[in-house]
Amino acid sequence: MLTEEQWTKIEKKYGNLMYKISHKISGDKAIAGFDDNLQDIRMSAMEAVIGFEKQNGGANGKFDEFWGSKGFDQYIKTCLWTKKNNKGAKIAKRYPLTKGTVSTDKEEILNLEDEGYDPQFPLFLEELGFCLNDSERNLINMVVKDPALIKPSGKLNVKRISEKLGWTWFETDKVVKGIAQALENEL
Repeated sequence: MLTEEQWTKIEKKYGNLMYKISHKISGDKAIAGFDDNLQDIRMSAMEAVIGFEKQNGGANGKFDEFWGSKGFDQYIKTCLWTKKNNKGAKIAKRYPLTKGTVSTDKEEILNLEDEGYDPQFPLFLEELGFCLNDSERNLINMVVKDPALIKPSGKLNVKRISEKLGWTWFETDKVVKGIAQALENEL
């Protein structure tokens, strides 16, 4: 556990670095806003102190003993940058799912009533139908009727769809790629 004095030392020495790293985490403001990023980076700094104390069976000593050492300096910086990279990788992995989402920090968005039905959806499908062939329309209708054909990652389960349609995996994958191209989105 850090004292207020110890945290002040860390904030004074590494505060600018923490702000810089927090700004570098990007990709989705709904998942990784600056304030959230900064809190995650600060937590990582605190965990770095605890981890450094425990390292090698406590051979590094307590905070006041290793503060200012080159080893601790390298260790905390490595922990902060690693946190940034890990969080960035998670954002990148989820990007296909979160593409086009909006931040919910606006009160009017939070107050929108969720009716579970989008009146624009049938119009979208009708409009989309003009640029799709029969196979693509059949596949979309099947997925709309059975959302379980969508994996938790947001991608379509090509194997299950091919089984339901009686197509080969390759035929189904080709149709899915055609729809993805028409939607300009990865499925």
